[in-house]
Amino acid sequence: MTITQSPSTTHQRSRETTALAVSYLRVSTKEQAERGGRDEGFSIPAQREANLRKARELNAIITEEFVDAGESARKADRPELMRMIEYVKKHDITYCIVHKIDRLARNRADDVAIHFALQEAGVRLVSATENIDETPSGMLLHGIMSTIAEFYSRNLANEVAKGMTQKAITGGTSGKAPIGYLNVRKRDELGREMRTVELDPDRAELVKWAFEAYATGNYSTITLREELIDRGLTTMPTPKRPAKGPALSSIHRMLTNPYYKGQVTFRGATYDGIHEPLVAREVWYRVQAVLGEPSPLGEKTQASRSLPQRQHLLRRVRLPPDPVQRTRRRG
Repeated sequence: MTITQSPSTTHQRSRETTALAVSYLRVSTKEQAERGGRDEGFSIPAQREANLRKARELNAIITEEFVDAGESARKADRPELMRMIEYVKKHDITYCIVHKIDRLARNRADDVAIHFALQEAGVRLVSATENIDETPSGMLLHGIMSTIAEFYSRNLANEVAKGMTQKAITGGTSGKAPIGYLNVRKRDELGREMRTVELDPDRAELVKWAFEAYATGNYSTITLREELIDRGLTTMPTPKRPAKGPALSSIHRMLTNPYYKGQVTFRGATYDGIHEPLVAREVWYRVQAVLGEPSPLGEKTQASRSLPQRQHLLRRVRLPPDPVQRTRRRG
């Protein structure tokens, strides 16, 4: 993104300095990038304004802006970051301005690599909010800030993982609920926000029908998908992606998801969920038999089996006890 300034301002500034700069902006998640119903959320404009103020302090002109919206600093192969590195190699740029060091990298190794690439191009890294420079004390502060950013990132990841594990143990849903359900926010009698899951009035019945229809053995995943699309099943729209018919892989993922029979899984463990099951357990296990997943009988059903063979197998299926219940009985 090129930053445009008025001709009079540009002409006046160019007489004062020849220093050119680039501005790098980043937010970690798509939610941050779209917060408040805005195309850029709130953080990106705030970072932009701070970087512009810093450029004015340096008597520099920002010629190009690079924005990674919804990109984690834990990885260095961000599209706009890579484009910025290539840009400064080909243009006479003096400064790379970031809002904070952690916008650029959140681990020490990537920070060193990115900083080295900028130095190789003759570019000085500048923080709009932190006092770093090329002096020994400035470099020391840079290293400390980078190490703190890495610690914060790793510690935050651990805390999030602990929270998600505890939520799963108590039957809660971590992340986005699958198709047929909606993530909703409510408030309790004390005004505290509660995040929960409810059935989607537009999609729940179609998903339930899909399980019951596939359990008969009369549908393949391909024909089931076609029928669901004909009946009006679509994905949930997002600000950047309109609703559309589900992909074939989404149909298979839906049919094998134990969430629909009332369970949540996290890191290989299964727990009883507090959400409303959409499919009876008997139906869910019949669907697994038709799909050819390991059945409760310890054998596989192949897609190449004829319809009478599949129906014969379905009549033999016996519902096993839930793994969660077996674990509890042992305890």
